[in-house]
Amino acid sequence: MEGLGLVDLAKEAFIYGYPMVDMYNIVYRYAVDKSSPEYKAPFNSIAHNRQVASSKDKTVIAPNCDTPYSYAWMDLRAEPIVATVPRFEENRYVSLQLNDLYTYIFGYVTPRTNGNEGGDFLIAGPDWSGGIPRGIKKIFQSPTQMALGLYRTQLFMPEDISNVWAIQDQFKVQTLSNYIGMPSPQPSEDLEFVLPVDVRKDPTSMHFFAVLNWMLQYMPELEEDRALRKKLISIGIRPARAYQLPDEKTQAALVQGMRDGLNAMVERLKRVRSSAELFGSREHFGGDFLSRAVGVMAGILGNSAEEYMGIGYHGDSKGQPFDGEHAYRIKFNVGDLPPVKAFWSITVYDANSLLYANPLNRYVINSPMIDQLAMDPDGGFTLYIQHESPGPEKEINWLPVPSEKFGLTFRCYQPGEAILNHTYNAPPVVRIEMM
Repeated sequence: MEGLGLVDLAKEAFIYGYPMVDMYNIVYRYAVDKSSPEYKAPFNSIAHNRQVASSKDKTVIAPNCDTPYSYAWMDLRAEPIVATVPRFEENRYVSLQLNDLYTYIFGYVTPRTNGNEGGDFLIAGPDWSGGIPRGIKKIFQSPTQMALGLYRTQLFMPEDISNVWAIQDQFKVQTLSNYIGMPSPQPSEDLEFVLPVDVRKDPTSMHFFAVLNWMLQYMPELEEDRALRKKLISIGIRPARAYQLPDEKTQAALVQGMRDGLNAMVERLKRVRSSAELFGSREHFGGDFLSRAVGVMAGILGNSAEEYMGIGYHGDSKGQPFDGEHAYRIKFNVGDLPPVKAFWSITVYDANSLLYANPLNRYVINSPMIDQLAMDPDGGFTLYIQHESPGPEKEINWLPVPSEKFGLTFRCYQPGEAILNHTYNAPPVVRIEMM
């Protein structure tokens, strides 16, 4: 295959493989490389962030700052894993989100799906079949042989952290054989890992295809993938195969295709109306590989619309991108608060979609903070979005931003119908001309 056909196929491969290659970067840094500053725990164990995300966190882009995370990477090849979620207060948001290696969400345990009762839940691989063991509330079956359990536990205020820890300490993962008190099955072969590639820093690396081949061996072919996977064999993309570096002419065509794929993702991102388009189940995407890739590029491991929606902001009230050279205001009038069943938050990110280090160590303003904010005479409140302090009396409402380009994300957890049907409009971010 030569010329334009090879470029087009490389473009397809890049868009299809981007989520898996980026997911591997998380697998490797969180569960494999013990020298990584972001190493969490080995497979089939659970680890906790004891604080909310900060500017020190660099692996996952656009993390939320409302819910300390817990993580459990699960190897489902030998047997299923049982995940335990404890009972918790009715007004607290606690969730377990299950993602496969494609980044599809294949299950949730949240107040929306399970109330606040908690329970034991079985996570099985694609080849497992069996009845529901005694004590198990529900079975979730992953399409891939590894999966991630991503937990979020809401922090109301800094003084609440010990209550978050108490909930985290009751999260548990264990093998099914251990849960039912039976002998363990024959263990699977040891995993032999390849080095990761950071697709954001090096999107045209030929190592992209080596990582993709590694991932695909643990990802049984899906119906909607079959035709594309067959085509990709011609450029060396096959499960578990070592990737053979092609000649320079072929490499040049592949690089051009990868660039074209990235450009297509950037253009698709410009048309995104809300996060509902970018995250969800396999059924939600229906073979839309481009939207899945854009979601990963924008913020891997986001929630589906039923659990969460991002409702802005893409720019200021005049459609201009945010820049810390200017100051901005968000005015919430009485009645402007978003209709949510859980909570909402507005978070600042730098130009790389990472949290911005600032003198207040404040990355977010959210609904649990409303009682602490300075209120306007009309009963609403104003947020000050700027690089320099707005003055001591206004700092409680200040969300510091970089002096350069930045982004804002407005999150709504368990959104109400007005958010889901796009009839709720978030208050605009208005640029203020400084004297």
